[in-house]
Order: sequence, then structure tokens, then C-alpha cells
Amino acid sequence: MAETSAVAVANEFLDLQAADTSNFPPIDQMKIQKLVYYAHAWWLAIKNEPLFDDDIEAWPWGPVVRNVYGEFKSCGKSPITTERAMELVKTGESGAFKVREPEKPSKAVRDFLASVWKSHKPLTGIQLSNATHGPGEPWTIVKEQYESLDDKPRIPNELILEVFKAKLPKVAG
Repeated sequence: MAETSAVAVANEFLDLQAADTSNFPPIDQMKIQKLVYYAHAWWLAIKNEPLFDDDIEAWPWGPVVRNVYGEFKSCGKSPITTERAMELVKTGESGAFKVREPEKPSKAVRDFLASVWKSHKPLTGIQLSNATHGPGEPWTIVKEQYESLDDKPRIPNELILEVFKAKLPKVAG
């Protein structure tokens, strides 16, 4: 089982933004998607396991986690400041569900997300999205295979792992 959920990761990035007094482009829908994607990708490369179980899909503007998109859709292109993602959880055997804020990730995950935030916060959502479209990137490989992203195909974790594992020596060097 994965360490956390994509919505919990998104909320943690929003908490990091709220606590950060430096100057950086604010988190909007595009930036939250790419931060969640990069956190998952680097976690996969370093830990050889997914950060969360949610699927990452290839949408026209890059990798997207559908439920994170749904949580912040109402923000449009505006900065996300006070909103937090919620999740639907089963409350018992009777099939009852409730909506709640997801549990915070573990300290180890929060520390990892803080490092992802530190390295990616200077970039806008568009800059992060453009980086996902480069040659050999998982989104680009899926786009080339499917030709059309109308169906928003899944980007397999195995592909993300392979591409980002190969980047580790360059990043660590």
C-alpha cells in the first residue's frame, strides 16, 4: 500500500506554500498537478514504490491526477490559497461514506515533500508543465504512443519509475 494519497500530497504543498514567506509564483491548478506528479515520480525513483495509489493520466497540458483536479476545479486559473482537497472515505460495514480532509502524510513524507517544494516552487505551473513535455518524459512517451490524449490515458508507474530512476545520478551528481 502506498504511503499517502494524492489529495493529501496536494494539501501538504498548499500548507508549505502558506508557511513560506519567500517570493515565488503561487500554486494554481496547473502547478498543484505538476507538484503532485513530480513528488510521486521522485518518490518512485528513490523508494521503488508509489507515493500514492491514484492514477496519473496524460492530459493535454501534462500529467494530471483526476481527483486532485476535481477538488480544485472551481479555482480555475486563480491561485489556490484557502481551499483544501477532501476525500470520500468509508465509515463502516453498512456502505456509508463521508467526506473529510485526508490524513496528513507521515513526517518522512512531509520532509520529502518539503524538498520537492523547495526545488520546484520558483517555477510557474506552465514552466512545470512544459518540463513534463520534453523528449523522453513519461507524458511525452504516452502521447507519442496514443497519438491523441482525448481519452486521458494512464501514465504507468513503471514508465515513470524507469524515466526518473535514470535521472537520479544526474540530480545527485
